[in-house]
Amino acid sequence: MKSANPRDYYHPQDKSALDSLKQVPGFSMALKAFMKVFNENMIHGLNMSNKIRISDGQLPDLYRLLPPICQKLGIREPEFYLEMDPAPNAYTFGDTIISITVTSGLVDLMNEEEISTVLAHECGHIACHHVLYHTMARMVLGTGANLLGLDMLTTALQFALFHWERCSEFSCDRAAAIYMEDSASVARVMSLLASGSQKISSQINMGLYMEQAAEYRQLLNRSTWDKALQYLALMNQNHPFLSVRAAEIQDWCSTKNFHNIMRYMHEEAPDDGICPGCAAPVEKEWTFCRNCGKKL
Repeated sequence: MKSANPRDYYHPQDKSALDSLKQVPGFSMALKAFMKVFNENMIHGLNMSNKIRISDGQLPDLYRLLPPICQKLGIREPEFYLEMDPAPNAYTFGDTIISITVTSGLVDLMNEEEISTVLAHECGHIACHHVLYHTMARMVLGTGANLLGLDMLTTALQFALFHWERCSEFSCDRAAAIYMEDSASVARVMSLLASGSQKISSQINMGLYMEQAAEYRQLLNRSTWDKALQYLALMNQNHPFLSVRAAEIQDWCSTKNFHNIMRYMHEEAPDDGICPGCAAPVEKEWTFCRNCGKKL
């Protein structure tokens, strides 16, 4: 099966925000300080001691959703955990020992298709190499800052971290749309997170929800003051507003870029033993054809 390349769906705001973050005075110092005290084994131990690790033998109905996502997005399979928390949420943590955690609230709220959408979004963070910076942001912007001695963050750096985190979500919504092959399931997840209720989830009118997203865009464009007020409401949050994400992914899935990715993903993969460039026999472990040099 062909896998998606993150450079094809990386959101421009994600790249721009990360470039800006790296230019903020103090960022390099904060990153070095974080890496000095960051201990993956500690996090791994907390996961093992406090959560349920999901595998083919433990909660297999949940586990089987993950491998095809990893294959399609071209990443190694991360550790997978379930956490007791009534709030629907999922997050990715780590650097070399990467883990995805879903909460009991998310599993209770969503069906398999919707959980797959969320997992594809989290795997998008891995594919786009967001995870280390996300881990740093969560630890230094939360209560962990004082515990780790990382209270040197300036206000400018805090806002830059929040801004990048929000922008990075757009790339990962695209990863989810690529796995699900349309925007509908991603927008649906946004509406469920907004409502938080399984009882009324089947009653949500997605057409009206998308109209609501369009009205919000109109509000932003009404005046500079309205836009400034909405930015103030958002500046300390690490996720964009839900209806904004729903509208954004719907727009992107109507672009030539998305359709080209879908066309590529559905092209029949060449015979593993034959070079697609020169049709010469190739070995399975080769990265490039030794006859014509084409990447395999």
